[in-house]
Amino acid sequence: MTFDWSNIKKYFTGKVSLATLVVTPFVLGGLGLLGFQTYSLITGKSFKDINFEIGRLWESKKNAVKEELTEANVVYQIKPTPETVTIEEVLSPKIRSKFLPVIKGKPALIVEPEKQEINAPLFNKDFASLNAISDIDILSNIQNPLLIKYYSRLESEYLINPNIVPKLGNWYVGFSFSPTLNYRSFGYDAQYVTGVAVHGNYRYTYGLTEETRNISDKAISSFNVGIDIGRRITNRLNVYTGLYYSNYGEQLQVSAVDMLDPNYEESEFLNKTPMYEVYDEESSENSIPYTNKYSYIEIPLGISYDLFVLEKFKVALDGGLNLQKLDHVNALVYDFETDYYYWITEKEDIFRQYGVGVSTGATISQFVGERLEMFVNPQFKYNLNSTFKKPYPVNQNQYSTGLRIGIKRHLF
Repeated sequence: MTFDWSNIKKYFTGKVSLATLVVTPFVLGGLGLLGFQTYSLITGKSFKDINFEIGRLWESKKNAVKEELTEANVVYQIKPTPETVTIEEVLSPKIRSKFLPVIKGKPALIVEPEKQEINAPLFNKDFASLNAISDIDILSNIQNPLLIKYYSRLESEYLINPNIVPKLGNWYVGFSFSPTLNYRSFGYDAQYVTGVAVHGNYRYTYGLTEETRNISDKAISSFNVGIDIGRRITNRLNVYTGLYYSNYGEQLQVSAVDMLDPNYEESEFLNKTPMYEVYDEESSENSIPYTNKYSYIEIPLGISYDLFVLEKFKVALDGGLNLQKLDHVNALVYDFETDYYYWITEKEDIFRQYGVGVSTGATISQFVGERLEMFVNPQFKYNLNSTFKKPYPVNQNQYSTGLRIGIKRHLF
């Protein structure tokens, strides 16, 4: 393959000529702009400073029209007054040439207008009649005993009137509410458990142990509420009773049941199927907390003795028995034979229906009215009977501690 250098040279020569024609105007314009910028930098002038008046040399006067002189296009030039001449010097001769008359003083005459009697009525008697306004006995309202007592209470700086005189009654009624913290004591009778071997102080079993439950179980919070009825025997001794609704319980740890276990299909307790398995310490992350709740209707029978007494304040010790009737159950019950937990929501024969408990505490009270008394009572309650009946092997006694807050009304 050969190249024709003459054709190539001719081709590029044509292209260069065309480029020269295109680029040359821009190069000249750029050089001119560069020169003007240099001139502007030295002289400090720009395009605005160029004077184009030389163009008027070629202006023609043939078409020029002479403008007529009118009032609209006349410019008036006001010549200012020399500063050496003041306004007083200019105006004083003119004022002096004027004659100013003398004004003589005359006594003032005051003319009173004639009085005219107006017979027109000020208001329409038919529209507003005094007979329609009923009499108000303001004095009787001001001296009202309740109003006087109300104003005296507003003026007092105390939340409780310090001038009240308590009126102690032989009988009183009251209402109280107590938030509580609940737990239980736990143990079981080995003679009712199948497969337990006892050697000295040790028990050997494959199922649930006391140590496991006591480590994993926790206390729960609940409440008691009820009414109080009391009778004063002496100045310091009182007996009381009432009606209460009390809640007890505990929280235990369980594990989800394995339905593929062959023992699951054959296990049964109180005609119920297994719900959970025993808590496994090695797999505690899979544990499930469950709260057992036992509700009782209680009738307290107790005495109260006033240790420290002031006019409106006292501290007393109280204690007594609580007669109990089981009202509601929601709990998991462990079966030692099948090694499963079962959910019980009814008052089955396994639970004790009636029982007795004890309670003790200290009561701090303050009169806030003549017959109204508020009190705070830290209290401890313990059930003497187990939650379960034999032959179920678990011995479980519920107990609670709380702060009873209430009010008493002294009757007569």
